Amino acid sequence: MLRIVLVASLVAGCRLSLEATDTGDDTSTVRACKFSTTSPSCADAVNHAELAWIETNIFAASCNFSGCHNGDNTPQGKVDLRATKSYAHLVNYASVIDPTRKLVVANDIEASYLMLMLRDVPPAMASPPGKAPPGSVGFMPQNAGSTLCCQKLDTLERWIMAGAPSM
Repeated sequence: MLRIVLVASLVAGCRLSLEATDTGDDTSTVRACKFSTTSPSCADAVNHAELAWIETNIFAASCNFSGCHNGDNTPQGKVDLRATKSYAHLVNYASVIDPTRKLVVANDIEASYLMLMLRDVPPAMASPPGKAPPGSVGFMPQNAGSTLCCQKLDTLERWIMAGAPSM
């Protein structure tokens, strides 16, 4: 059974780690996501790398609701992830949490602080190595109580590696 799950994850283009645990520390070198076999949006994610799909299927569902990344005059609202707004608030945009880092660096997943915040890149593997976000902020998304599925994180990676285009 384990081989079937592993083969299915490879065919779907997602990574699967049998050691994946979410310790929340800044020394973990293991990706914290889980491969979803039940979510239609996770299954569809393997076919996409465009920002419009990301805005609709990742940001709208997990990030830009009341009190979060929706353009409100709050610290988190300053990173506006609504449709047509997210590009300007991600690509080469300094993190509010760590102003020395950019949220998205085109063609560089490890340097993109967004991917650290989403637990895709463990802090120790970031470029340069970083720290977990402060406890008052925490990893994202907060509303889900866990991480995004591996397929959605892979979509974000494909978009970044494609140069993080605005379309």
